[in-house]
Amino acid sequence: MQSLMTDVLVVGGGGAGAMAAYEASKHGVAVTMVLKGIPQHCGATIMAPGAIAGVGNWQVPGDSCDTHFRDTVQGGGYLNEQRLVRRLVEEAPDLILELERMGAMWQRDESGEKYALRIDGGHTYPRCPYLEDRTGREMIRALFGELDKRRVRIVPNMIVTKIITAEGKACGALAFNLENSELVVFRAKTVILACGGGGMLYQNTSNPSDVTGDGFALALEAGAELIDMEFVQFYPLGFVFPESLRGALGALLYHVKLRNAAGERFMERYDSARLELSTRDRVTRAIMAEAKEGRGGPRGGVFADMTYHDPGFIARMQPALNATYQKIGVDPEKDYLEIAPTCHFFMGGVKVNEDWESSIGRLFAVGETAAGVHGSNRLSQNALSEVLVSGARAGRAAAALATNTGQSRVAPQEANQAAKSMSEITDRSHGVRPANLRDKLRRVMWQHVGVLRSQDGITEALRCLEELKGDLESQVVGLKSRRYNQELVVALENYFLLTAAQSVTKAALLRTESRGAHYRSDYTAQDDDNWLRHIVVRKSDGNIVLDFAPADLGELRPERGVM
Repeated sequence: MQSLMTDVLVVGGGGAGAMAAYEASKHGVAVTMVLKGIPQHCGATIMAPGAIAGVGNWQVPGDSCDTHFRDTVQGGGYLNEQRLVRRLVEEAPDLILELERMGAMWQRDESGEKYALRIDGGHTYPRCPYLEDRTGREMIRALFGELDKRRVRIVPNMIVTKIITAEGKACGALAFNLENSELVVFRAKTVILACGGGGMLYQNTSNPSDVTGDGFALALEAGAELIDMEFVQFYPLGFVFPESLRGALGALLYHVKLRNAAGERFMERYDSARLELSTRDRVTRAIMAEAKEGRGGPRGGVFADMTYHDPGFIARMQPALNATYQKIGVDPEKDYLEIAPTCHFFMGGVKVNEDWESSIGRLFAVGETAAGVHGSNRLSQNALSEVLVSGARAGRAAAALATNTGQSRVAPQEANQAAKSMSEITDRSHGVRPANLRDKLRRVMWQHVGVLRSQDGITEALRCLEELKGDLESQVVGLKSRRYNQELVVALENYFLLTAAQSVTKAALLRTESRGAHYRSDYTAQDDDNWLRHIVVRKSDGNIVLDFAPADLGELRPERGVM
C-alpha cells in the first residue's frame, strides 16, 4: 500500500479539475490531481466541440450579463440556483480571457479584431467564443500547459473508490493504481471532485467511456447531498451509424436544418421562432415525436441537413466532424446525415454553495459533478463556462481552507476494507460478468428513464435496479491479472453507475410534472405550484432517500419576471 500527502486533492482530469488545480496552485499550497486515465486523454471536456458562453468586451449590441442570466434561468425552468448563475455570468468573461493569456486560441472574425461568436439553443444573442469544433480540446491544451509550468503533481491511471472523512469533513481518498491494482491512500486537507457526469448510464451517449458517475457516488457515500438528479440532458444530434459511433455527437445544431423522412423542416411545428436553436429538451422531444409518428429515417432517427452551406463551409468550421463524415461515406455538401438523441449531460449532481463546497466540509464538487447552475435544462455553451467558474472558485476556496487546516489520520481499517472488497471480485470463481451487468443497466435506463418517462416505465426500472443491486455483489472477472485489468475497472465503476441510476430513477418517479429535460408522458404540464423545488438525494443506512429543498428565486420568478 502506497501513501501520498498533499494539501489540495483534485479527483478528475477534465477541464473543471484542471481549472481547480490551476487556481489552487496560485496560493502556495501543494496540489495533486488524480486521473482515471492519462493527462489530456480523459474526461469529457476534451471532446466538447462547441463554445464558451460569456458576455465580455466582445458583446454584441443589446447583450449583457443580465440577459445571459435571464436566458440561463428561463432555459433552466427556474430551478437554477440563481446565486450560482450570477457567479457564472459575471466571472466567465474574465476567465475566458485568462485562458487566452495562457495560450488558448479563439477564432476571430474576418477583420481579425474581434472574436467570432456563436449562438445556440436558448441564447438570445451570439455571445460564445470558440475554435472550430475543438473548443474543449483547446481549453485542455492551455490548462495542462499551465499546470506543467506550475509543477502540479499529476497522478495518472488511478480509480478513486472512496472519499475519506474525519469528524464530518473530507481528509483524503482511497484509490487503486490501474497499472498494478495497488491500493493508494491520498491524505489531503481538502478534496475537489471533478469526475464529470454519468453518461455511461445510458445505452447511447456522447460521453467517453470513463464517465461513469464516480463523483455522484463518491459524494453520496461521504455523506454529501445531491440535487436535481432527474434532469438528464439528451443531445439531439447523435450518430446512429455505424454501430461503433452510435451515440457519439454527430453534428452541431447551429450548422443544420432538421428534416424528417418527407424532407420537411419539422422544427417549424415545434418552435417556429427559434427552430433548431430552441432549447435542447424541445429539439430532442421533437425528434422523438417525428420518429414515433412514422416520419423518421430507416434507423429510427431524423436527418441533419448541411447541404445548404457554401462549399467548404463544413470542412472549415467543423474539421474533426467532417473528417468523420468522410470516413463513414457521408458528404455533408450532398448527403443528409441520419441522427437521433443521445445522453449528453447531467444537470443534477452534488449540492454546493457559492464556493462550490458540498454539505460535507472540505469536500468540493465542480463542473458536471456539481448541480445548481443549469436547473432543469442546460443551455448550450454554458457547460464550458461552468467548468471555468466552478473550478476557479473551488480551487481558490480549497486552497484557503488547506492553508489553515492540519492533516488528519486515515484509519487503517478503511484501507483494509477497500483492499478486501477488490480482492473479493478477483478471487470469486462464479458470478455475474461486469460487462453483462452494465449492458443490462444501460438498456434499462435507456428504455425506461430516457427522453420520455412514465410511472409504469420508471417503476419497472426500479424493479430491475433492485435485481442488479444483488448482481453487483456477485461480480466476477475472468482475467485474474492485476495489471491493467479493464474488466476489474468495469466492475468497480458499476458500483458508481448503479448508485447514479437509483438516484436518477427515484427522483424521476417522485417528480410528477414535466420540466426541462424531465418529461413525463403521464404528467405533461409544468407545475410551478407544487414542483418549483429541488429533489434532494442522500444516503441513510446504505439506502438512497429523498427530500426537498426550495429553489433559489432571488432575482427572477416565473410569474413576474425580474423582481
